[in-house]
Amino acid sequence: MKRIVGVVLFACAALACGGTGKVGNSGAAGATGQAGGGGSTGAAGTSSGAAGESTGQAGVGAAGSTAGAPGAAGTSGGAGTGAGGDNGSAGTKGSAGTSGGAGMNGAGGAAGLGGTSKCAGSKYLLCESFEDTAVGAIPTGWTRQVTGNDNTLVAVDDKESARGSHALKMGAVANGPRRIVHPATTFGAAHWGRIFYKIQTPAPKISGYLHSTMVALVGNNPMGSGTQENRVVDTVEDPSGKNQFLYNVQPQGNEYGTGSPYDYMYDNAWHCAEWHVDAAAQSYHFYLDGNELTKIALMGDITKTGLPQMFQSIEVGWYNYQSAPPGFVAWIDEVAVDTARIGCGG
Repeated sequence: MKRIVGVVLFACAALACGGTGKVGNSGAAGATGQAGGGGSTGAAGTSSGAAGESTGQAGVGAAGSTAGAPGAAGTSGGAGTGAGGDNGSAGTKGSAGTSGGAGMNGAGGAAGLGGTSKCAGSKYLLCESFEDTAVGAIPTGWTRQVTGNDNTLVAVDDKESARGSHALKMGAVANGPRRIVHPATTFGAAHWGRIFYKIQTPAPKISGYLHSTMVALVGNNPMGSGTQENRVVDTVEDPSGKNQFLYNVQPQGNEYGTGSPYDYMYDNAWHCAEWHVDAAAQSYHFYLDGNELTKIALMGDITKTGLPQMFQSIEVGWYNYQSAPPGFVAWIDEVAVDTARIGCGG
C-alpha cells in the first residue's frame, strides 16, 4: 500500500363504600331506615370493592451506545365499586395496571456485546459466530488466506469472544494476510455488514504509516481494470500510534481512499464496526460502535467508490501491508451481512 498524497487515509386506590341498607318495609324510622311496624333497620352494606392490585412495571431500555428511553410506568388498577343492598356484596376488583412499554434499544450501539450468539436461527444473508467450529479450525464454507501457509496464524480461539465462547483469532506475524474467505454469492452489492473486533495492545508501531485491513470485498473494477479489493473495514496507524479509519480501493493500478482524522487508538477492547455499500448509488458509509464516521462517507462518485455490481468474495481477518514486527494479534466475532442494517445489537 502506498500512502496517497492529497487524500486522507483513513427507555391510590380509593375504597368505595358499600351501598346504604335497603329501606325497611314499614314502621317508624329506625336508626337509619324509615319507621315501620316492627320493621328492621336496613344494615349498611359493609363490603367495599378491593382496590386494583397491579401496577405495570416501567419498561427498561436495552443498553446501547445510546441508552434506550425507558417505557412509561403502568397505571394503577381502578378502585372496586360496592354494590347496594343488605350487607352490600363485595365490589368488583379493579383491573390490573398496564405494564410500561419496553424501552427502545440504543440505535446500533455496542450493547450487543456479551451473552450468547445471535447467529443461530437468524435470517441474515450471512452470519458466522464461530461457535460451532472447533478450536484451531476455521468454519465450514470458509478458506484460509495466510502468510506462509501457517494455518495457526488464523483459527478459531476460545480465550476471547464478543459473544458466546468462540471467536476468530489472528496471530502475530510481521506482515501479510491472516484471514478467511467466503463466497459472496449469498449477498449482493447493496448490503449492510457488521463485525466485532478486538486488537491486542501494545500494538506494533513503525516509523512510517501502517495500513491494515479487517474486511475486504473482492469484485471486478467497474471501470474495467480487473479484480480489486473494496476495503470496507480498514485502518491506518500513524507513527505516534494513533489510527484512522478509511474506505480504501485497491484495483490493479494505484490504490485510492478516503480517511478520517487520526482520532483513534487500539485499546485491547471489543468494538463494533458496520459498513453499508450500494453499487447503484455508488455509496459507502461506515459506523464505529453505532456512530457514523461521516467524514469518510461517499455518495455518487464512482471514481471514489469504485463499487462493482456484484462481489465474488468477502475476506475477514487481518492484513497489515508494511512490516511491523512482532506483529498484531487480533480477534473478530459475529460476522453478519444482510440487506437491512443489523446494528451492534443484532
